[in-house]
Amino acid sequence: MKLNAWAVVLTICWIGALPVWAAAPMEELKGPIDQVVRILQDPKYQDKSQSEAQRTELMAVINGIFDFQEISKRTIGRRWKSFDQKQQREFQETFADFLGYTYYQKVRDAYQGEKVVFLSQEVLENGNAVVKTNIPRKQGQIPLDYRMINKKEGWRIYDVIIEGVSLVKNYRTQFNTILGKETPDQLISRLKQKIQEQKQGSSS
Repeated sequence: MKLNAWAVVLTICWIGALPVWAAAPMEELKGPIDQVVRILQDPKYQDKSQSEAQRTELMAVINGIFDFQEISKRTIGRRWKSFDQKQQREFQETFADFLGYTYYQKVRDAYQGEKVVFLSQEVLENGNAVVKTNIPRKQGQIPLDYRMINKKEGWRIYDVIIEGVSLVKNYRTQFNTILGKETPDQLISRLKQKIQEQKQGSSS
């Protein structure tokens, strides 16, 4: 099943008993999502020659709310320990760029002026949280669940469930297949090659 690109980037919120010292995950999430919507709506980006500037601005917001270190660890799964520190760092940076380039153009083309509807939040026994939202569409709502972890810098997203499909599990399946035959460096090289292809495609 393919992931909905627009949802991933919004991708790239509540009932629950929270400690009195902690900000609610909804409050952490709503601001960045509102920023993403404003960037998508900004008239200065209607000119496609400004696509890279828009993508860069979007990724600055996304990098502030997504925990790409946690996403990378969970995406690679049990094989993460076979990556040395340099490979872990390089994979994390490359995977973040890969997701940004993979979904940006699809999101831009698919965006129809929608606003995200925040439904509920739940803080789990392990301290993580699930925030439920949806995106209204004429043909029906797109449900999104944000899985968040409470780090010292605040609540951060480590997975997005789009119409029942986990972003992390979707890529874990693909990457585990590759790592069954290739090295971590080869996987990273594959992602870098994909990024270059995406850059060339967006500039043509």
